[in-house]
Amino acid sequence: MSSSAVPSFSSSSMSSGGGGGGTVVRHVTIIHPTKPNPVNSLGSATRTHIRDQLLSAISDPSVSSMVLIGNGSNFSAGADIAEFSVPASAVESTDDVPSLVVLCELIESSPKPIVAALRGVALGGGCELALACHYRIVDSPNPSAAGGASTIGLPECKIGLIPGAGGTQRLSRLCGAPFALGVIASGRTIRPAEALEAKLIDGAVGQNDLYRRESLEDCAERWARYAEVSAPLCLDYGRASLRRVPGDPAELSKYCDAFAAKLPPKERGGEAVRAAVEAVRASFTEEDFDKGMDREEELFVDLLGNSSQGRALRHAFFAERAVGKPRRRVVDSSSAAGAPGGGAKETPSRAALALLRAPSEAPVGVVGAGTMGAGIALSFLRAGYRPVTLVDASDAGLKRGLGAIRKILASDAKRGRTSESEAREWMSRLRGAASLDDLSGCALIVEAVFEDMDVKKSVFAALDAVARPDALLLSNTSTLDVNLIAESLSPSRRALSAGMHFFSPAHVMKLVEIVRSKYTSPAALDVIRGVTKRMGKVGATVGNCDGFVGNRMLFPYTSEMIFVLQDGGAADVSEVDGALTDFGMSMGPFAMSDLAGNDIGYNIRREKGLVDDVETGARGKNRTEGMRYTTLPDEMVTQLGRVGQKAMKGWYDYSPKVGKGRRPLPSSEVAQFVSSHPNTTPGGPKLAPDEIVRRLLYPLINEGFKVLEEGVASHPDDVDVIYLHGYGFPAWRGGPMHHADNGIEGGLKSLLESLDSYHRRYPGSEYYRPAKLLRECVERGVGVREYYERGWQLDEKTTGAPTKSKL
Repeated sequence: MSSSAVPSFSSSSMSSGGGGGGTVVRHVTIIHPTKPNPVNSLGSATRTHIRDQLLSAISDPSVSSMVLIGNGSNFSAGADIAEFSVPASAVESTDDVPSLVVLCELIESSPKPIVAALRGVALGGGCELALACHYRIVDSPNPSAAGGASTIGLPECKIGLIPGAGGTQRLSRLCGAPFALGVIASGRTIRPAEALEAKLIDGAVGQNDLYRRESLEDCAERWARYAEVSAPLCLDYGRASLRRVPGDPAELSKYCDAFAAKLPPKERGGEAVRAAVEAVRASFTEEDFDKGMDREEELFVDLLGNSSQGRALRHAFFAERAVGKPRRRVVDSSSAAGAPGGGAKETPSRAALALLRAPSEAPVGVVGAGTMGAGIALSFLRAGYRPVTLVDASDAGLKRGLGAIRKILASDAKRGRTSESEAREWMSRLRGAASLDDLSGCALIVEAVFEDMDVKKSVFAALDAVARPDALLLSNTSTLDVNLIAESLSPSRRALSAGMHFFSPAHVMKLVEIVRSKYTSPAALDVIRGVTKRMGKVGATVGNCDGFVGNRMLFPYTSEMIFVLQDGGAADVSEVDGALTDFGMSMGPFAMSDLAGNDIGYNIRREKGLVDDVETGARGKNRTEGMRYTTLPDEMVTQLGRVGQKAMKGWYDYSPKVGKGRRPLPSSEVAQFVSSHPNTTPGGPKLAPDEIVRRLLYPLINEGFKVLEEGVASHPDDVDVIYLHGYGFPAWRGGPMHHADNGIEGGLKSLLESLDSYHRRYPGSEYYRPAKLLRECVERGVGVREYYERGWQLDEKTTGAPTKSKL
């Protein structure tokens, strides 16, 4: 890699003392010169400012050494990813703007010692800057603690890239190729204790009893003075590029081969991680550091310019950050007016805003101590709210819920995910209660009871009588009408009510659908978004309709899985699941249904009036003539009791002796039941895996277009984030709407033609009828994201006023 943009330094400047007799330790600050930059991302202006500071310090004879430190509470979160849309900017340098590669070379070749003072995050390019420094010091009051404050890592593979400024080469030389490979390919972060052990960092604040009270700045300056004493020896020792990767190259190459054998295939999300293996391999197979850097650059540039997986992952990265911000068009599709922003506009009180500013002074309540309620309560505890009161009318249910939280925290402490003292602190803030009266002081209450409208309305009516007037009252419903739930409250409370749909298990899953009713005020939504963010979750604001966004789109997907099976398109449920997991879904639809509980799907269909009457056999009251429907999944529940993993039998069998009761096993009972069911067509045409994927995924995507045209979702990115974080859609495909624009051969035109064909073949499945928005995109010759970026969705002449959901 060319170093032409790096200034050369005369041999006289390399004299003992680091600068020919200077005495000043200069601080070089990672900071944008004119704009706020809380995480100190390394955009062009910031890189240029760092370069100028370095050159000034190097040329100043009074300066003997330097400390590279981030402005504020972070070292640096890395490169400005938005610049990656122009590949050259990531790797090339000009006289005016240095690349990150050149900046690292300038740091490492400095004739004066440079110590990186790390606090907060040092990720990606920030970590690479630190690796180029001669020494690295971390700010941690207790560097051996699992919860040490600083976070170090090279997460580029998570956005479809590899480290491109020497990270693969320097980390391998400092810590060994196996360590580097594990960190880079996984994208995981490293805490101070592990970093010290791996020799990634050289010291920590408070590590030495003699200097227990010193600050990060003092500690870094002390190390800089130490390096001055024995320069240039310490300089050469600190330059990672001069080291060789420890270990035998032949053995290390075998290790890389074995590591690569466990990775996903290149065509199924494996492009970046496999490139990372080759870049790390180059650190010990190429003849020198420069050759290794050339290989790293070659791999980086190829991924940046040619990888559709990388573009999808970066789309997902930006979409997640945009989804938490208010958008212009989120409507309640079940309201008469259907107008954006309709309803009352009452403002949450100061007490409600304390949820954002002072969680330790904001009591929270959760109604229902089942699996979901316990997970929600734990999420609030981890976010710092106190106290968190978990209410259940059943004494046994309450004990199970509290016990489940205690068990999860104990497991986390045992595995080092948290400290034992922190787990005890969280438990001390948890309260159990049998009466809703105990929630009278809460600033926010989440109802998480059984998914039944009458039950939820009764809970809200009871909360209306006991909750403080300014409390946010939220329902963890997955499908039900939040307008009707809100109407259980007195009119003055309705502006502070909404849906807050967590995904199971709630303490693990990042997604929350924030469901706006026709009553919810914008101020209340702002508070709910802020609370969701504080909990470390991704909150997507959606409108009110049956199933909202995620579950509404799931309905055609899970309906079609049954028809593919019954029509003979697949030999068994595992063949359908295999086609979708090969596509990249984290679980196949049948296994997912077993995990969620087949009884939940049954109860939803019953609420919709689709299932047959169990006693009389009468057809569901809302099943229209000609509607394509099969009773097979209903009868799986009512006749066979195969409700899923929790019963050790669903579409698959389960055994506590195999995979702790979670691994799907073939079921002869299900095979017999399917083959003998009256809705099954024996001897139907066998479908190729790609056709199975199209049969299930195309109607799901089509429903995504429909929720967009109705204003239930306000942007394609929101739909993508919901499916990436809530339904196991492969991140390297970017989400269903990104996939529609970029991943389907033939684009949206091909999608439209396929849906038209399916709808002619299956007129009883309304979900195959192409969305108007899809037709509009094809007619205009644009993808759905470009359609929204141009603002055409705001033109009512284009899409018409939002309409009521047909589901």
